[in-house]
Amino acid sequence: MRTFVRDLVLVVVVAFAPMAAVTIATPAVSSAECATGEFWDPKANECRAQGGPLAQQCDPGQWWDPTGNVCRPLGVGPQPLACAAGEWWDPTANVCRPLGVGPQPLACDNGWWWDPTANVCRPPLIPPAG
Repeated sequence: MRTFVRDLVLVVVVAFAPMAAVTIATPAVSSAECATGEFWDPKANECRAQGGPLAQQCDPGQWWDPTGNVCRPLGVGPQPLACAAGEWWDPTANVCRPLGVGPQPLACDNGWWWDPTANVCRPPLIPPAG
């Protein structure tokens, strides 16, 4: 019985040793292959469109408002525009739009989806099979 347990422990150690070596030797993923025209944002852990606003380093008690690309005190949000009668304020683009007209989606490539908050095309959430 003692030799069986010793042999079983040896088999388990031999089976798990390569996995432990790979875990120790390879670092965690800190980047990704982004599409053309995009870059990796490690803080947000996602690909972002070139030319889009980068998150600012705000002081304690403030948050970054990507709509205005400014730091705001906690509890203070974007300031709506004074839109004319018959228009509404679209905070994602910070523009006044006619009533009944919503944000205009981009013509994204097949499989990509339009992110209305950043007004960019994003890659598929589930990679295509193949």
